[in-house]
Amino acid sequence: MRIINGRIDGKEIYDVYYSTGGGVMVGGGSDVWVNHWIKEISPHLKVRPILLIHRNRPERPSIEEQDKIFKELNPNLEFYWQGDDLHRFGSLLNNARRINILHGYYAPHKYITNNKHKVHSNAVHCNVNKNLNANVKLGLEHSRHFYMDPRWEDEIVKLTKYPFWIGIDPPDLKNKHDHLLHIPNFYEFKHNLDVTDNNKVGFASRMETRKCPHYMQRIPSVLCTEPKDVKWWVSNLKCDIRSWKIYKFNYDFLDKFYRLDWGISHSAHIYEPFGYSIFQAVDYGKLPILAEDWFTEIDYPFRAFGMHEFYNQWKRICGLSVEARREWVLLLKEYFKKYDDKKRWVRELLEIYNS
Repeated sequence: MRIINGRIDGKEIYDVYYSTGGGVMVGGGSDVWVNHWIKEISPHLKVRPILLIHRNRPERPSIEEQDKIFKELNPNLEFYWQGDDLHRFGSLLNNARRINILHGYYAPHKYITNNKHKVHSNAVHCNVNKNLNANVKLGLEHSRHFYMDPRWEDEIVKLTKYPFWIGIDPPDLKNKHDHLLHIPNFYEFKHNLDVTDNNKVGFASRMETRKCPHYMQRIPSVLCTEPKDVKWWVSNLKCDIRSWKIYKFNYDFLDKFYRLDWGISHSAHIYEPFGYSIFQAVDYGKLPILAEDWFTEIDYPFRAFGMHEFYNQWKRICGLSVEARREWVLLLKEYFKKYDDKKRWVRELLEIYNS
């Protein structure tokens, strides 16, 4: 093999970075992670990177506006949507030197299975086995989640040279993988808004089972989520939403949502890997109710598992003064700042991608 001027035996070298979202398509924390990668990592890669997004290009905004958003993140990054040209998308994967999965589907697809030997890294954003069993833990008859195959989680981690877990706590997948690295996500506090005495509960997440939206029944709440998912909870689990006001999720609307008049965050999501929305809530001055198993290094009194505990914790917070709420938010922020080291995150990922 001869490597000359970015070519191997006369063929141009490039690495594929494979994702299911990013750019204008942001539906959750994993897509925010991808956008951080575009802005902070992709300009420093030694081998030509090509971002492949395994989705159809969104209908809105316009193509020109979409391209503008990508250029604001990194004007030099090549990117392609799978829906624009299926043949080209597959060809770029098949002819890549390496494939790095930024956020993949939770089930096998031929794009990856046909190129198993090329998978260099894989960012693990979710514990599939725990997600699939969230309804059992919560005592719910039905479950709402992405299509997931726990066998694929195990297989893709095994075959990847550098798999890494992005959550706060060390990885705890069903099967142990000694080579699974731990590179937590990061969050930079930018807003630092003060608390309020408003007792409405806010929820800015997908309506997956593990997010426990049913906890908010009988509590005045505002939600930024998908209305069709709310309908699923009503139809399948008879969820009482009469006290809720629902805003359709749009990432561009998120800042305005967090600035609405509500003061308590439903952050009691079980099996939460990193909890980007929890960091955001604290950044905007919202006092969270946390799950029992998340960020346990802090002795935080407002934790809940189940509707009854959540309601009782909400009532406790309702009785707090503004000064007491402020003290707790400031304390959480101090603990959370251990995860604001963007330079650490960039350094550890570049060590993998540029190795």
